[in-house]
Amino acid sequence: MIGASNPVGLCLARSFIEKGYRVAVGDANPADFASLAEGQGNNFLPVKVNPNRDVYVNSMADQVYLRWRRVDVLVNIVFRRNETTQTVTGSLSSANLGLDAVSNLIRVTGAFSSRLQGAELAVVDVAWFEETTSLEAEAVLQAALRTTTSAIARQYFGSGLRINAVHASDVNSTSSSENDVLRTVIHAVQFLANSELSGKLTGNVLEIDPRCR
Repeated sequence: MIGASNPVGLCLARSFIEKGYRVAVGDANPADFASLAEGQGNNFLPVKVNPNRDVYVNSMADQVYLRWRRVDVLVNIVFRRNETTQTVTGSLSSANLGLDAVSNLIRVTGAFSSRLQGAELAVVDVAWFEETTSLEAEAVLQAALRTTTSAIARQYFGSGLRINAVHASDVNSTSSSENDVLRTVIHAVQFLANSELSGKLTGNVLEIDPRCR
């Protein structure tokens, strides 16, 4: 689970652990996941983030495959808090948000898929905007997710890799796992990661937006 240091990542990690999965998380401070690690033994692997994203992603992939030899589900989270997205200028412009999401998606997918050896890997990319953000930035990120998810799905078609994405906008965000949108995202990721969908669902982006309810 890449980019897991946020409410989405914490709740997703907990939900997968509860379902019996072994879980690895990438985080700048693995101590944040101490509560999840208790009693998990070899079933939980926190990986400290290297500031260099290429080094970090490849190092995490190496550590995970050395520990467990295989990966069934890869979750890549792009998380944007309200305070960092109110101004879409400079490094956080809508265009850069989209490019950043695309580069992360390609980098992470490539690092893990290169280690596929006949096994299936379900990749789910999650883009989450916390509270109200620029509609332009959201539109760019959604378009980037759709285009890149579709392209990667075609590129790896038949290879054992199945990639989908979830784009969520939460106008009333909370870190609580009781949050309706957060629960919906967790259910969506678990659905897309289900091994029973092998070869049946790839290249899709699910849009979760409470403003449309």
